[in-house]
Parts: sequence; structure tokens; C-alpha cells
Amino acid sequence: MIESKQKGGSSFSLFDACVYNANLTEKDYFVGIKYENESFRVNFPLGYKRASTEDELKKDVLNLLGVLSSKNDRNESFIQTPKMAFKDKVLFPIHAYLYLIKEFLTNGYYFEKEVVYTKSTNGKVNWTKTVRQVKPLFQDEGIFYQELITRKIKHNEDELISQIHQYCVWESFSKIGWLFSSFVPLKPNLRFNRNLFLSIIKIKRSQTFNEKTMLLFNCMIDIIEFLGKSCDSKNFIYGTNEFEYIWESMIDSAFGEKDKTKYYPHCYWEIDGKEYSSDQLEFKQSALRPDTIMVTDKGTENQKTFVLDSKYYRYGESRQLCHLPMSGSIIKQIAYAEYIEKEENEGRLKKSKSIYNAFIMPYESKDSTNMKFVGSARTDFKHEDKPYCKIKAILIDTKWLIENYNRNNKMIEELANLIEMENIRKKISQ
Repeated sequence: MIESKQKGGSSFSLFDACVYNANLTEKDYFVGIKYENESFRVNFPLGYKRASTEDELKKDVLNLLGVLSSKNDRNESFIQTPKMAFKDKVLFPIHAYLYLIKEFLTNGYYFEKEVVYTKSTNGKVNWTKTVRQVKPLFQDEGIFYQELITRKIKHNEDELISQIHQYCVWESFSKIGWLFSSFVPLKPNLRFNRNLFLSIIKIKRSQTFNEKTMLLFNCMIDIIEFLGKSCDSKNFIYGTNEFEYIWESMIDSAFGEKDKTKYYPHCYWEIDGKEYSSDQLEFKQSALRPDTIMVTDKGTENQKTFVLDSKYYRYGESRQLCHLPMSGSIIKQIAYAEYIEKEENEGRLKKSKSIYNAFIMPYESKDSTNMKFVGSARTDFKHEDKPYCKIKAILIDTKWLIENYNRNNKMIEELANLIEMENIRKKISQ
């Protein structure tokens, strides 16, 4: 069993701290980490496969934190969650903690560097200063210098900025350093002072043009501001109650076309003789837009278009029919496909050999199969023998997707073949 040290000296089992498929209940939709009473709880999303070793489990936690961070479209320090749900907790700047740890493991503590020039035979010679300041000796062979002006770097280890960095490194390791190693640096003999720390760092930040140093200072600021806010509460969170948006974003990254706006259907109002697009009237993006458009054999006679609807639904784990997409979603998928077909027929989009529809839901694979067909949906008001009138239900292993959601042609080919094969099998059986 993994035993990891936490702040305050207590220990806990990382395996026991991890919760899988918490979203199977109606009460808890949170995915991420919670820190309560100086101990961690990690909520994995639906369909996430359990780790069997310590190294694998630590990697899983880091992968989860990574996808939560990279798929935060608002580019904030943390994933926003409804305030009422976490009114007694403080949002955790995980990016800053991770960066401080990785930077320390690579480069050690931050020290102010002072360039010192001295007369010495050791070090990098500054010939300009040597020629100006040192009297040469003239010999038959030429000019000779008995002394040289050399350049050395002196680290000011007693600078307050260095001590503040040491404090932030210790704080980072104390909370999440166990994800990397059992090592925890010594706590510096420095009392936490939010206003003083922030003042010193911001002054130093204004004096540097080095982007890497500025990033380090910004992360230190985030940690210090977090510590200042968390004085009244030991509880904090990093995660989301709406993992469905991250699921959708991962599917789109893995399989989707970058420019999908041309596949969006549009609506219009005609008022007093003038026509208005619904896009002009809506303050946020219309819901009537496909999540992901996947195209294979693009630009060829064999081009195929797939309209994918990402559904972070529980069917893959519960196998209950009530956890499948309902009528509204089915009808919308057919409408999307019909719109694309119309645009192709009118020459505004490249003609596809076939257009397909599919729902993509999470599940935990019990073997090496990362994608699985489970069924199809249809509606009785459409009887055309067109592939898109049958919406395929495809399950994708959550852990595998988190590890591989960066666009991959092999993944696209695998998903396309799975959707197409069910149409081929259906025709053969008929």
C-alpha cells in the first residue's frame, strides 16, 4: 500500500484517496482533487480504469490534472466551479504548485545573480576590461598580461527573494510533492507574510525581462495569494462539476476538424422586411451546433463525414437505458447530417461518399479494446436508407482518451472503421 506524507506529518494511502466513477451517483459530479482536513481525495471521471501500481497511479493523477488544466478554455489559474457548491473551499492554483516542483527538480533554488569582475587567472576573461585596466608587458614574442580581468557569477543566497522561493518550494512539496517523490525540502526559517512576499516578488518581476523568470515569479505570486486566502480554511479544490465540457473538448481534439463553423446550420428571423441571423440575436453560441466533425479521405472521391456528439453519460458504466441519449439528441443529429448533405449537394461543401452519425460516451475497457460499438438509435419519421439515419453509440475508454486526446490519424481511422463496419454488417444481415 502506498503511504504518502502530508502536511502536518500525517500519512494516507493514495489508493484509498482515489474515487472512481463518483459520477454514477446523482449527488456528486465533481472531477478533480479536494483537500480537506489536510488530506487529499481524487475524483476520477466516468470510465477511468483503476491503476494497479504506485507509479501508474501517480501518473494517472498527473494526467488528470493535466487535462483539467489544458482543457480550461478560459485560460485561468484553475477550473471554475459553481461557488455555492464549494463556498467553504478555496480554489487551488495547481499549475503553480506543479511548476514550482518541476522547476526546482530541474534547476534548484532561485538565487539572484551578481556579475563580479576580479583580477584572476581563473574564470571567463573580459578582454575589453583587461586591455583598459591592466598594464601589459612587452616581450619579443609580443604583449603579455600578468593579470587578467575575469567574469564570475556570485549567488546572493541571503536575498529575501531567494528565501521566499524556498518557502514556496517547501509549500509545493508539502502538498503535492508525493506525486513525484518522497523528498520534502526543509522548511526555511521564514515566517509567512503575504503582503511582504507579494511586494518583494512584484518589484523583482518588474525588473526582469526574462520570460522564464517572470513565469516563476507569477507562479510564486499565485501560491502566496492562495495561502493568504486559505488562512481561514484548510479546504481547497481543483476540478470541475461539468466534466462533460472537457469530455467534449477531448473528443474534438482527438477526432475533429479545426474549422467546423462551415458545418453549422443557421436560423433567421424576418422582421419588418429585414432579415436577422439568430447568431446576431443570441448572446452565447447556439446549442444547435455539432460537437465534432470528423472527415476521412478528405478531398478525395472516398471522403466520408462523421458528425460526432460527445455525451458524458453514464451508460458505459451503468448499462441502464435511461442513461442513453434521448429523442431530442437523436433528432438533432439527423438534422445536422441533413444540413451537411444539403450544403454538399449545393456545392458549398466537398461532396462526401457517405455521412455518418455517432454518439461518443465514456466507459472503462476491461481488455485492450479502447473503442466499442454498443448499439444504434433511429427515429420513425425518417425512413431513408442513409447511414446518418442510424446514430451509432460508441464507447471510448476514458483513461485511454485522456492519455491520447492529441489528434492522431490512427485513432481517427479506428473510430471511422468501427462506425462504418456496423453499417456494413447491417447490410449483410439484410
